[in-house]
Formats: sequence, C-alpha cells, structure tokens
Amino acid sequence: MRIRGILIGSVAVSVAAIALGTTPASASVNFDPTTGTGFIGKGDVQTALGYNNAALQKAVDSKSLAFTAKQPTSQSLSQEVVQAGSQTGSQVGVQSGTQTGTQVATQVVSQDLTCNYTNGNGTKTFHRDGVRDGERTGTRTVSHVGIREGSRDASREGTRTGSRTGVLTGTLGYDIDVEARKANQYTGFILNGWKGEPSYAAGTTSWNSPASFGDWSFGDWSFGNWSFGDYKFGDYQFGDYAFQPVTDVQWGAWDSAPGENPDDCLRSTNAGKITALSNVITPGAITEGAVTNGALVDGAITPDSISDGAITEGATTYGNIESGVRISSGPAKLFVNDKAL
Repeated sequence: MRIRGILIGSVAVSVAAIALGTTPASASVNFDPTTGTGFIGKGDVQTALGYNNAALQKAVDSKSLAFTAKQPTSQSLSQEVVQAGSQTGSQVGVQSGTQTGTQVATQVVSQDLTCNYTNGNGTKTFHRDGVRDGERTGTRTVSHVGIREGSRDASREGTRTGSRTGVLTGTLGYDIDVEARKANQYTGFILNGWKGEPSYAAGTTSWNSPASFGDWSFGDWSFGNWSFGDYKFGDYQFGDYAFQPVTDVQWGAWDSAPGENPDDCLRSTNAGKITALSNVITPGAITEGAVTNGALVDGAITPDSISDGAITEGATTYGNIESGVRISSGPAKLFVNDKAL
C-alpha cells in the first residue's frame, strides 16, 4: 500500500496537486495521489458497500461505481485594512493692539502789569485773569490672549491575517483487473487517474484579531475663528499739552481803579513818560478734561504651539483578501459511491 503526502496549490489547483496523505484500512489499496492512479482490492469495495459477488458484479456491469477522494485543506489569508480617524486640537494666540487717545484741558493765566509814570502820576499796577484751551494726544499698547479650536483628518494602514478551511474533492477513473479475470475472476479495480479538476468547497474563514496598524498619517489642521477676551489697557503715555498762545487767551477785565487805563502803560506813544515797566504773564493750574479714545488698531496674532487632542477612531475599510497556498490539514480519504474505503 502506498499513499504519498502532497502540497495543494492555489485556488486554480490542478488535479495532480491534490495530496491524499492517508492510509486506507486495507492493505489491498495502492494509490498514487499525484497521478490519481493505483489499485483498490475487490474485497475493500465489497466491505464498504456491503455487496456480495453478484451485487458487485451487477454494479460493475452497470458502471454504477464511482471512486472519489477528499482532502481537507487549510489556507493562510492576509488583508490590507485602512482605518479613518479624526483629531481635535486647540491653539493659543496672542494679539497686540494700539489705541490713541486725545485729552483736552484748560489753563488759567494771570497778567500783572506795573509801570512808573514820569509825569507825576506815580506807579500804577494792574492785574487780570484769563483762560486758554489745550490738547494732548497719547497712545497705549496692550495685548490679549485668544484660543481657537481645530480638527484634522487621519488615516492609518494595517494588515490582518487569518486562515480558511476547505475540502478538495476529485473523481477517479477506473477499470477492473482484466488480466486477473482471465485466470479466475478479477481481484480489484485499477485507478486510471483523475477525471477533470478537483472541486474546492470553502469552509470557515477565521481572522486573527486585532489588525496590526502602523502610525497615523494626518492631514492639515482646519481651524475655526479665534476667540479673544477683552483688552485690558494700561495708562496712556501722553505727550505735553499744546496750549493756545498767550495772545489767544480769553482774558477777563483788568483789576484797575476808575479812570486808570492799563493800556497807557503799553502804548508806545508813552515812551519817555513811563519807566520801570513790568508785564508778567503767569500760567496757572491746568484742569484736565475727559480722554477721547480713538480707534483700536489690532496687531498681528502670534500663534503658539498646537495642543493635540484625542484621536477618534473611525470606520475601517477592508481591502482585497490575499490567499496563500492551500496545504493539507488532515488525512485524505478514498470513497466508493460516497462510502469510505
């Protein structure tokens, strides 16, 4: 008896590729699975079918005997998988701002005039108060912090492995042992080889879990608008007040006795009549008014680093299944009319 072990090919397997690595129960079976040729004793067929000589002869004459072989197989599988994902992120930014301000003020001014007359009128003193307007501008610079939220798409590639069971079934051509029959009666059946391609019936597919993924591959961030808090301003940095000239002061009346005219001290026609002329204008206290704020000019935003959030895993897309070589996963069996030999 002779049964050879063999290697099963790919899906489109040839007949000669079946491996029937089994040992039939009777030593009168001689079978070469590579070619599908061999010999099966008459007694083995009768035992399998429960036939006597007459019943077996009838089956032979009617050509109702069919010999088949079955081989359990296993097959390795691999599959590319792609998983989608998304990631949230936040980013802090700092923005500067500049604002101008204008402040008005008023200033009191006093004038004291003293002159000595040479015509016997003596010394005359005069006093008056006035007011003048002024204005100054200033600037202040400030910054505030904002935050914006964003998201980006991601994907990662991986593979998973598995296996699939199956059964290869082939039909064998045969003749009776004619030479032996000449002497007495035939002793068995000569197997002539495979008839056509064996058929493959796929069984259970099982996958190892989980898939083995590589690193995530990210796209660009897509950010929303910045959300800033209010500016918190410091004090204005003002320049000096620019006041109206003294000639534009809004003067009040001179403090003078009736009949006295302070303009007499200042007339050029009185030159020679007046000596020791003193004309002193003294600026007084400044009364500041309200500050009028100008437009706020926003500066550039300086973004900080992005804080990555959690990755949300999405759907997994499965690619084509790559099948490995079918191999024998158990003993092959011979059958006659679907009865095991």
